[in-house]
Amino acid sequence: MTPKKVVFVVAGDLGFVCWLGLSLNSAGFHALPAKRVSDAKRMIRDFSLHVDVLIIDPQLTGASKFAESLQAAPHHARIIAATAGTDPEKVLADPPFELAKAMPRRSDQQAAVDWVHTVESQVEESLKPALNF
Repeated sequence: MTPKKVVFVVAGDLGFVCWLGLSLNSAGFHALPAKRVSDAKRMIRDFSLHVDVLIIDPQLTGASKFAESLQAAPHHARIIAATAGTDPEKVLADPPFELAKAMPRRSDQQAAVDWVHTVESQVEESLKPALNF
């Protein structure tokens, strides 16, 4: 059995974090929620977690450094910036988000489908280098 891919959802909007986590869990991912970067760091450290995809609000304190640290990890976590009221083009211009995918922070039925497809594509992208042998 293939282990579930770990997706960390970090955003200050607890409703969004829980809604997205439930949507991703239903789609077969292991989604972990956090409201603050410090909480996410502590969970990763305390439970020795391997994060495949990080969905994060780039406006959170410490978001850039946290995303950079996960990109620099041996498994190179994929980053998705959850934007809300922010111009996605502006967010994607700054490191480490210049290589990230931006998604609007919405909580409707179509958004759930869009988020799951985006996470699936990011997981597939992260596997491509390993498949080229």
